[in-house]
Amino acid sequence: MPNIILPEKCGWFYILRLRHNNIWGFGITENKNIKNYLIKRYINPGANKGQVFDFLYYGKMSQIRALENYIKNEWSEHRLILHSEKLEWFDPVAKMTGPKIVSFVEARCKNNYSEIFRVKKKFLPFEPDNSLDKLRENADNFLEIIG
Repeated sequence: MPNIILPEKCGWFYILRLRHNNIWGFGITENKNIKNYLIKRYINPGANKGQVFDFLYYGKMSQIRALENYIKNEWSEHRLILHSEKLEWFDPVAKMTGPKIVSFVEARCKNNYSEIFRVKKKFLPFEPDNSLDKLRENADNFLEIIG
């Protein structure tokens, strides 16, 4: 019997460090093919073949959106502002790190979002490959409960 049962409408939450300037950020997508999303959104526009998602989470889309909104609100003062727009990147003066962001995200998920799961470490950092293509078919092989 599987431990992880995925809801019908799922999405991704990701944390990444831009390889060209070391700025940390986050985002969400409903795109089922995370490989293509990484390529089209981050690799091709920045001409940066080495870009990866450092940390990935998958789960119920409504909870993914709520998590993103929570981070935007709670860490509003740490977000980078360019051309008067507050971005989903952390200002370098905030000295954000991947482990600090992960700790914040996972504490929130553990207490509030039981249908968001962590992608197992063996698949991270996620490069544009097919390793997560069969995630929905057997979630227990790819995901773990945050706890």
